[in-house]
Amino acid sequence: MPAIIARKTPVAAFISLMLASSAGFAQDTSADEGDNSVQEVVVTAQFREQNLQQTPIAITAITGDMLEQRSQTRIADVTAQSPNVLLQVNPAGGGNSMRAYIRGVGQGDQSPAVDPGVGIYVDDVYFASITGSIFELLDLERVEILRGPQGTLSGMNSLGGSVKLFSRKPDGTGGYVEATVGDFNRREVRASGDFTLVPDKLFARVSGLSRQRDGYVTRLDYACMHPDDPYVISGAIPRMNSGPDCKIGTLGGISLGAVRGSLRWIASDAVEVNVIADATSDKSETQPSVLREAGEIIPGLSLSYQGVPYDNRFVPYGPNRGDTVVNDPYVTYANFVNPAVTYTPIDPAGTPGASNGVFHAKPANELQAWGVSSTIDWTLSDRYSLKFITGYREYTTLSGQDNDGSPVAILSSLSDFSHDQVSQEIRLNGNALGSLLEYTVGGIYFDQRTTYATREFDPFVPQGPDPANHPIFDFIQRDTTNNETRAAFVHSIWHLTDRLNLAAGVRYTKQDKDYTFYRFNIDGVNPYQPLSDPANPLNGRVGRFEGSHVDYRVNLDYQWTPDVMTYIQFSTGFKGGGISPRPYFPEQIRGFGPEELEAYEFGFKTRWFQRRLQANGAVFYNDYLNYQAMPTQCVDENGEILPPPYGTPNLCGQYLNVANARVKGAELELELFPIDGLMIDAAYSYLDFVFGTPFIQTSSVIAGRSAPGLGKNKWSIGGQYEWNFANGSSIVPRIDVTHTPGYCGDLNCTPRSRNESYELVNARITYRSPEKDWNVALEVTNLTDELYDLNKLNTVYASSQPGAPRMWAISIRKNF
Repeated sequence: MPAIIARKTPVAAFISLMLASSAGFAQDTSADEGDNSVQEVVVTAQFREQNLQQTPIAITAITGDMLEQRSQTRIADVTAQSPNVLLQVNPAGGGNSMRAYIRGVGQGDQSPAVDPGVGIYVDDVYFASITGSIFELLDLERVEILRGPQGTLSGMNSLGGSVKLFSRKPDGTGGYVEATVGDFNRREVRASGDFTLVPDKLFARVSGLSRQRDGYVTRLDYACMHPDDPYVISGAIPRMNSGPDCKIGTLGGISLGAVRGSLRWIASDAVEVNVIADATSDKSETQPSVLREAGEIIPGLSLSYQGVPYDNRFVPYGPNRGDTVVNDPYVTYANFVNPAVTYTPIDPAGTPGASNGVFHAKPANELQAWGVSSTIDWTLSDRYSLKFITGYREYTTLSGQDNDGSPVAILSSLSDFSHDQVSQEIRLNGNALGSLLEYTVGGIYFDQRTTYATREFDPFVPQGPDPANHPIFDFIQRDTTNNETRAAFVHSIWHLTDRLNLAAGVRYTKQDKDYTFYRFNIDGVNPYQPLSDPANPLNGRVGRFEGSHVDYRVNLDYQWTPDVMTYIQFSTGFKGGGISPRPYFPEQIRGFGPEELEAYEFGFKTRWFQRRLQANGAVFYNDYLNYQAMPTQCVDENGEILPPPYGTPNLCGQYLNVANARVKGAELELELFPIDGLMIDAAYSYLDFVFGTPFIQTSSVIAGRSAPGLGKNKWSIGGQYEWNFANGSSIVPRIDVTHTPGYCGDLNCTPRSRNESYELVNARITYRSPEKDWNVALEVTNLTDELYDLNKLNTVYASSQPGAPRMWAISIRKNF
């Protein structure tokens, strides 16, 4: 019987390097004075440059150098050390997208009908979609994570907070080339170069990235691995591969390239223009997914229409394992091929017609994207300055899923998004009344167009007169969304004394959104009849949302000493409403209103012991109004459960405002330099999310319970020590430990949807040459080889997205 090759990779090389570095312990451990205390970080959260410690907002600021030391290469990686922040790649059904939550507020659904709850910004340009938002951290100056509603400072859909990426500005100096090889056949090259085109006037910077890595979940041919299974012997489960082993592919593989170019023109002492363009080509595999428990809405349905039962024989690991050969958490029998089991309906009743033939759902998670932005800073006088921010971005994606983890046709899809957006923002910064008042007045226009197309293949859905033998739930969706937003805002800072400051702001936002439904047969031309009843057609129906909102912020801060500041704040934010995007039946279509947040916060920012210790923290209480979610059962306009089949459990695609909630929490961030050369950073957060009485008659939302995807206690700690040698070289070992709390995976908090807590340990050791122009680094992620799940999918069956096992990599970098 074919054997599964073990994945355990020894870390002897890493341990050897650590021991080698210890040999230099008696060497010169002195460091520059500037490296032994907390460094100044400048942020722009309040529309102007301010010291992080004097900005009365809960902000985590991460420099480009720290991203490198922590081996963080994607935006989702920064969640580890950020309190009350969750940035996580979505499971396979979510395509090339990310779940983004801050302080319990966010969004994980990739549908363009549902707005994000955390604002993502690239060089101050808003990115309107969680699809395509898994940005590479390529040549960044810093990342700012603002926690709490940013309705006045950032604007719409920054209900939970915002994440802002800032590129390095070209100055004509520096550059690097870095090559990496590692586990799972990882091959990566990064490079950047900075050039002076016209001395003191015109500078350019070009950066690039290429990354390849094999997937860590193995796709095996079930028939090859189980030749004695009676359904294999009968031919009901055919063999899919013809090679010498049973492997047919992997999941989670990476293949991408990215490039970014920056142009900086200092036109005069008063005018500076920065233009940044980037492009990404990502041809990666779909996210890992493994089956944990099989199940069907109607037991035995697949045995009728395919001649194969969908049961736990396809579960290769865990308490429900029925696999007689394999016992491996990183294996799936998903083949992404669906036999000809569905039929084209010929009338609204679902009478089956011709067979739809074989359907191949490509195991892909692909993205083609590019964008350009320009920022013009114009100093009008000592008192006034203007900023113009213009942005355009577009992308297309292709993603496939076969989450049932088996050769049985249960659920699969092949989806593609096309998206383009344009935005224009203008800000006037000024001051008045001497040094008493600083203010910003501005406005923004934003326009977005998105098409969400997918082949939805769900033969398990009991639709039509004979679903057991002639499934018909198989169609093409091609929905379009248009979203136009206009906003105006005012922000002011009143310096009441040399220590006491009052910040106040207001923003008015007007949003117009429409969503058009299209459902076609697999020919892509003729309407899908069960959703095209002339008396209640879905095809061509347009849902609209129009609304306006006013957000406020009032903040009072007091600088007790140069190193101690406290603040109190009230702020609001909102996330737009829309129309439910995934009805199984026209009767399930309903609109939903915006979410709103009213937040109360107290925070402090302090430095102690000659700035060797920095301690920042906050406590907050939020009133969360009109929480948006998908209930298990669909309801009518009165909030009552629809009759069968429209209200069948687990067959609901509605988005609804289901309840209000109360959210409270606390956060603490520490940065410590106890002795020369040693740096320790730590973060802790607590979150308590409690639903109030539900608005609708469904058991999905229960008063007193938490929302899905949110844990209570999260923490991280990391440290690094720089051993400096007499010749000027140094060795820097670093270790990071992060704890991610467990959480419920759905509103019902069903046991098999619950994600358990886990701890991850990452380590890195870096050698720097005497001139600091060469670096050699060894990194190991998930050092203890922890087996954990990023998230779980619980429908009538259960699957999960396993996190990556232990991986090592070696990098060599040349700085110029």
